[in-house]
Amino acid sequence: METLSSIRLTRVPNLAGKTPAEATAALRAAGLELGVIREIGPAGTMIVLEQSTLAMTVAPVGTRVNLLVGRR
Repeated sequence: METLSSIRLTRVPNLAGKTPAEATAALRAAGLELGVIREIGPAGTMIVLEQSTLAMTVAPVGTRVNLLVGRR
């Protein structure tokens, strides 16, 4: 069983305006995982509009972050 003191934390990067590939790389670098990507709007170059875990907050390593992406 994990105790509170054994949970590793990391800062969640700001993904707004990044492409899904850039966002994925930033999440991995922070020790986080990509969750579900939802797309809205017409096809085209997509960028992150929203993320499920607020940017610059602290979350446990391995947390999944969902993305809402839309056309640039």
